[in-house]
Amino acid sequence: MDFTEILNYIGRTNLFNFIIFAAIIIYLYRKIKVTDKIEQAKEGVVTSIEDSKTAKAESEDALKKIEESLSHIADEIDGIIKKSEDNAKLVGGKILEDAGKTVSGIKENTEKTVENKRTVLRNDLIKRASTASIEVAKNHIINELNNNYDLHQKLIDESIEAIEGVELK
Repeated sequence: MDFTEILNYIGRTNLFNFIIFAAIIIYLYRKIKVTDKIEQAKEGVVTSIEDSKTAKAESEDALKKIEESLSHIADEIDGIIKKSEDNAKLVGGKILEDAGKTVSGIKENTEKTVENKRTVLRNDLIKRASTASIEVAKNHIINELNNNYDLHQKLIDESIEAIEGVELK
């Protein structure tokens, strides 16, 4: 078989098309550097997987921290409620104590006011009674003096003697 027959055989079969196709693929393979591109893609996938693993680990850590803080939140809320109740009791007790003191003060002031008014009324009654007594005594003395001339004269004489007995300095 000679070379022309081989070429003729290649021309009649699809072998020629296959060789051209294979040559184009080999040329593109070398030109595009498919191996490098595949290696880069592989490294990108590996990097993405590593990043995903890191992100997953960080997310799990964050989730654990959140779960831990949530597990204590009920205790913290109970503590806050307890403190609020204690503060409310203290404030309520203080308010009641202050109210008791205020009531005591009002009661004492009222008692003092009533006692002062009693004293004022008693003094007013005594003053009126004294004034009335003096007026009655005055009227009685005037009537006695008007009815008994000798008594009038005797009173004048006693007054003069009392005046003479006083020494002037």
